[in-house]
Amino acid sequence: MSLMPIKIDDIYESEVLFLENEGAGVCKVKGITVFVPKTLVGEKIRFRITEIKKNYARGKLIEIISPSPDRTESLCPYYEECGGCDLRHQSDNKNLEFKRQKVQTAVSKIGKINIKVEEIIPSFKNENYRNKASFKVEEDRIGFYGSGTYQLVDINYCRLLEEEINNALSVIRKYLKENKNDIKEVTIKHGNAMNELLIDIYSTNKKDAKIKDYLVSNVVNLKTLVFNGKIVYGNGYISQISNGLMFNCSADSFFQVNGVTAEKLYETAIKEAKLSKNDVVLDLYSGTGTISSIVSSYVKKVIGIEIVEDAVLDANCNIRINNISNVKFICGDAAKEISKIKEQIDVIFVDPPRKGINRDAIAIMKKISPRKIIYISCNPVTMARDLSYLSNMYDVKKIIPVDMFPKTNHVECVCVLKLK
Repeated sequence: MSLMPIKIDDIYESEVLFLENEGAGVCKVKGITVFVPKTLVGEKIRFRITEIKKNYARGKLIEIISPSPDRTESLCPYYEECGGCDLRHQSDNKNLEFKRQKVQTAVSKIGKINIKVEEIIPSFKNENYRNKASFKVEEDRIGFYGSGTYQLVDINYCRLLEEEINNALSVIRKYLKENKNDIKEVTIKHGNAMNELLIDIYSTNKKDAKIKDYLVSNVVNLKTLVFNGKIVYGNGYISQISNGLMFNCSADSFFQVNGVTAEKLYETAIKEAKLSKNDVVLDLYSGTGTISSIVSSYVKKVIGIEIVEDAVLDANCNIRINNISNVKFICGDAAKEISKIKEQIDVIFVDPPRKGINRDAIAIMKKISPRKIIYISCNPVTMARDLSYLSNMYDVKKIIPVDMFPKTNHVECVCVLKLK
């Protein structure tokens, strides 16, 4: 039996004290912390308790009694249910401030590092900036799961996505309405170099080839179609331009979803690295070789390590396309592969997944002891943890947030570490 002084479906009024890491408002009810999404600091709200845990509860907003001056219209008909973005109700300027403070809190409290986080670099666009989306499908419905659920929210148009992706979504929706199918997931990518689309479909019916002809005939600028992991149309990739170079991207390879702002991210990282023509650079979690390729013209040699085989294939293709001869890619686990490197490494660029850097990889990075580490992170929490592991050998000189994901709680960072 619960000892909590509150119950599911209880309705309360309270003031929002602050926003937690993912942007939900934090209230106090009978001494219990309650997280209520879609609320802002200082607002007096009415909400219903939807979930009770051991040390906290969650609530759903019913009414804003006193709105914040930072509240703005979401302009999205799906916003209340969809889990695609979570801070549309917050003004753009306040959203930037929230993200900078979120990074500052993580660095101070988790990393125990005494540094003032720099002003955030804003996104070039706040709407229609994403060049990739993965949609869930249930019979003739297609969209995203609701926030914290597996309930599909049927989407006609997403304001975060580039127009070309929304146009392709309309075509796919029409097919789903007109044809019985067993499709479960659809991923669409847009390439800015040639205005091309890549569509990747997963279906439980391995023989459903009808959609291929439909999409080839009806999707404008379709370059590649992948069905259940097999290329059924096109050459398997689309092309992106970033920082003056061309990059081929296949279905499984990673490329930053906010292309224009990514250019600013890479420019910032390279500027802060202060590279020289004699430097040997190590690029960990190198993906399709974006950082390696961009850095290559500033240094003597770049070694990239990436575990996804398709990404390494793309990376090798990309250096050929761009006539780059001083970059070498290794396919394998970063923690295992960096221990095999014989060269003296001057600078490490590391752009890990959200879970951060493997502890073994950090130990070997410290053993290599480059003069600088440029850590690019999409998760301030794991970034702060990793910085604390490195802090006995490295001083954190700068942390520069970049708003790669407007209208959401997510933020990218460029961290500059210098050997003590």
